[in-house]
Amino acid sequence: MSALPSTATVLGSGAGALACTVELSHHGVDVTLADLPAFASGLDTIAAAGQVVLKTPWHGAVPAPVAATSTDPAAAVGGAELIVVCVPAFGHTTFAELLAAAVVDGQRVLWVGEGGGSLVFADALRRAGRRPDVEIGETNSLPYGARVRGPGIVSASRKAGGTLVSVLGPDRGLVDTARAVWPWMSAADNVWETVLLNFNAIDHVPPIICNLGVVEGRNGKMLLWGEGASPSVARIIETLDGELFELRKALGVRNTKRYADYLVEQGFAPAGTSSFFELLQASTFSDSTFRCGPDALSSRYVTEDVPYALVLFSSIGRAVGVPTPTVDSLTHLASIALGRDLFAEGRTLARVGLDGHDRDGLVAAAEEGWW
Repeated sequence: MSALPSTATVLGSGAGALACTVELSHHGVDVTLADLPAFASGLDTIAAAGQVVLKTPWHGAVPAPVAATSTDPAAAVGGAELIVVCVPAFGHTTFAELLAAAVVDGQRVLWVGEGGGSLVFADALRRAGRRPDVEIGETNSLPYGARVRGPGIVSASRKAGGTLVSVLGPDRGLVDTARAVWPWMSAADNVWETVLLNFNAIDHVPPIICNLGVVEGRNGKMLLWGEGASPSVARIIETLDGELFELRKALGVRNTKRYADYLVEQGFAPAGTSSFFELLQASTFSDSTFRCGPDALSSRYVTEDVPYALVLFSSIGRAVGVPTPTVDSLTHLASIALGRDLFAEGRTLARVGLDGHDRDGLVAAAEEGWW
């Protein structure tokens, strides 16, 4: 039997959600695309045309039929074999609570994007007093580099590697389903691997927090790595990556690849550079830009990656006894810069019902899928 579902609902309407919709549609899956009413305008063109359009440099505009669109996500997941949630981390709780009341036995829910969505969803089910027989999984990253190019139009490039998929609890086929849709994905050891292998948190936060004068004072753009990742900033990025590696190792993750390894594996940087700094400067991201100005810190590079990633990493570190001084310092500085207490606001183990769990308790929660 094919691991591909016959029906799927994609929740979200940003670039990642549109790219996932295209992928599923091209596999012959009957896809419904749904988002909250506040984002109805993003669905109007798709509803009228009955398709999402993939814009590629080689094949032009490639249509991907969509069975239906909806601004009622809870209703839209009814009857779907696979539910793909592809929204920013700050939308996880909203969609988790909607799904907690709507999912039924036999469905599979895959959170695609930065990790942690599966933890939020399991906690929402617990708080709702429900435990349907659903399989829950997540990825550590979007499987694409994607951009919305117009109403109902997306450009996307598949990542060559580094996109992992995990299942919260025993795997009963969700990994095979995910890999049938996205063959370049690989299986993670557990959900802690997808939570703690967060490329955005590693490479977005240090160049911004360490270049605040340029970020807020310049009119125009900054080369995020080309000028923002000086040798000293590169060492901070590398040290941050090292702390996440130690957290993964403490939680039983066998994968020994580091961030630099993934840059090379994905074809974003050449092998054989003499230092991490030279690797960043030789990467295809060295000319990637970040928009500067007085409101630059409102970027998701800070307002998502710090409270929803770094704060959780710090919380995990305290639980398993692994120091995270770089994670904590960057979070502290970001809090000062924003004038907010991101440690208090952010996602922690306590906020997903895992307060008081030590290393063994966290591993058990990942293995059992419930706590």
